[in-house]
Amino acid sequence: MHSARIQQFVRRLQRPSIQADHVYISSKYTSRLFICEQEEVNKMIESYQKIDDKYALFEQMFLTIFLEQEVEMAFSFGLENLNEQQLKVEQKFRTHVGKFQRFITGIIDMLSKGVESSDQIVEILRIVGRQHGNVRTMSFTAEKWLIFKNVLLDLLCKDANEKVCGTWNKLISFMISEIKDSYLEHVRHARSSSCPQINSYRFIASRSKRLRPRKHSESANKLGRIESGKVLDG
Repeated sequence: MHSARIQQFVRRLQRPSIQADHVYISSKYTSRLFICEQEEVNKMIESYQKIDDKYALFEQMFLTIFLEQEVEMAFSFGLENLNEQQLKVEQKFRTHVGKFQRFITGIIDMLSKGVESSDQIVEILRIVGRQHGNVRTMSFTAEKWLIFKNVLLDLLCKDANEKVCGTWNKLISFMISEIKDSYLEHVRHARSSSCPQINSYRFIASRSKRLRPRKHSESANKLGRIESGKVLDG
């Protein structure tokens, strides 16, 4: 059995079994799991539903990120050099806050339905990851994801107990991991497909080699091999 298949088999054995009193989300892309007792998830959902002004919470999250934690993010949205009051009335900022609110609310609603929404949640997270990959003005590094996670958790856990905070932490960690994986996959694909000149250069070099006369001096043959090696290695 191939080593890759063995590792996949071991991972399946290590997975916790799905129980009726647990919410289970499994990613077929990364093999990551979100497992939590149903009661804990219910309490987390209740804590979210009790937030009177969800827009205000996410507005504060982006204000903290844009003005204090990661100013570069504001630049990528064209919102640099704006103070708090200006951001609050800026339509691009308000639109982004509203989209994020609908995203989180949608995830919570699907999570309340249990295991049957697992695949749908994962697909939505990966769509969000690809959307971040289309942001050309900034690279979403591990540090930026961590800043985002910490700011969001601070706000969601402000009036929550320790158990609810723990559930939020597990959920947000799973969400970011899946979004980040999709983002990196999209960026890698975009970079490889955005350099057609490299493939064209290799084709020309290969064609030139085939058309080259057979009789060459040893030094010319050696130089040709070196140049060919540089092309392939580059």
